[in-house]
Amino acid sequence: MTQEKLELLAVEDQESARQTLQFILVPKYKVQFATTLKEAFEILEQKTFDIILCDMELPDGLGTNFLKKVKQSSPQQEVIMVTGVSTVQMVVEAMRLGASDYLNKPVDAKRLLGAIEKIAVTARLQWEKTVLLQKVRESQDRYHGVVGQSLAMRHICETVNKLKGTGTPVLLMGESGTGKEVITNAIHKQEGDPLRPFVAVNCAAIPENLLESELFGHEKGAFTGATQARIGKFVQAGGGDIFLDEIACMSPTLQAKLLRVLQDKEVEPLGSSRKIKSNFRVIAATNQNIQSMIEKGTFRQDLYFRLQGVEIYIPPLRARTEDIPLLMEHLLKELAPKFGRRHFTQSAQKTMMEYEWPGNVRELKNTVENILILCREEVIDEKHLPPHLKQGKMNGQSGMFAHLKSNMKNYERDVILAAIKRSRGNKSRASKELGISRSILYRKMRALGLEETDLL
Repeated sequence: MTQEKLELLAVEDQESARQTLQFILVPKYKVQFATTLKEAFEILEQKTFDIILCDMELPDGLGTNFLKKVKQSSPQQEVIMVTGVSTVQMVVEAMRLGASDYLNKPVDAKRLLGAIEKIAVTARLQWEKTVLLQKVRESQDRYHGVVGQSLAMRHICETVNKLKGTGTPVLLMGESGTGKEVITNAIHKQEGDPLRPFVAVNCAAIPENLLESELFGHEKGAFTGATQARIGKFVQAGGGDIFLDEIACMSPTLQAKLLRVLQDKEVEPLGSSRKIKSNFRVIAATNQNIQSMIEKGTFRQDLYFRLQGVEIYIPPLRARTEDIPLLMEHLLKELAPKFGRRHFTQSAQKTMMEYEWPGNVRELKNTVENILILCREEVIDEKHLPPHLKQGKMNGQSGMFAHLKSNMKNYERDVILAAIKRSRGNKSRASKELGISRSILYRKMRALGLEETDLL
């Protein structure tokens, strides 16, 4: 049901009733009439309709028989039953057979238009949901669980694809909640070996005096409380990947030890003089400004170079708003077993796309779940959203956001320039690499002020 003007089939044998329906419906919809069930079935063999209105009593049979046959051949068909004489049993039977609504004659214009609009809105939302879910599935299938269609996310996922089989260390940078763990899982799954080890360590969540033991392991009696030997995370990750989240929280002393491990691929457990070989790939992540920390002397530059085999910057959600509807649909699908089927209207989506999301994807997930808890309706509109979403829109915000937009434009400009350079100026090849059409590439080039001289 994607047309701008819905197509209706009205099955009605009474001339006066047909004239009434024509007066009510024709100004808003495309309407075709049938006077018998036989004629209605012949029409349905030739074309489909968004909604069918059917009288309960017709010259060649009952409307319930028509409803039953229509639903058997096309279960998704929307049918509104109309009758001059209704009983509770007739209504129950019609609804049991799958009628979308049930109206009495003489038909009230407001009631009829309301019933049609209700069906249209639900069907439109379902169609939008189907389209979004298809995009979510395509994104997840192609990028190992990563949901996103923005140019920045496509570029990140293409980079992830190129890492397969290289063993190159990866440094993920971006604000808290942008999805660094999701990208890490995609990098790991890209290798295609379900038995390949994956070990994750949150460097900010473990006290410094325990983090060294956690990473490198220890022998029995190495320190107070070490009642038995323990294998460290680097050894556990041998042949696979180790994810060091919030690596900027690591102390300078531990940074020096980590540097030696990365250089030699050898681990020396605490309290031991022997070294253990371990072939691992390190994926590190931080929400801190590493360059600033290097300048202040709180992070080792040589360690940064070791970690920076490939550096991936994950932009904040407010800089890739086109990903928000897909993420919302992904979250609805994820939460459906708990909350049932739900839909966000375009108005609600628009408001959520205009919000700044300082907590990024993590905040979006928490917000969607809170909305589902508080709103019991199947269709979620703008009125159901928390007040802060409507008050905290990005439009008209301070210079901080303008500065961020400028930075993201520079980032997008660099990505496009790099793709065109790799394709030696071939725009078709560059647009294919970026995952966009050639016309969109040209439009973005014009918006970014890229001239042919910039591409030489």
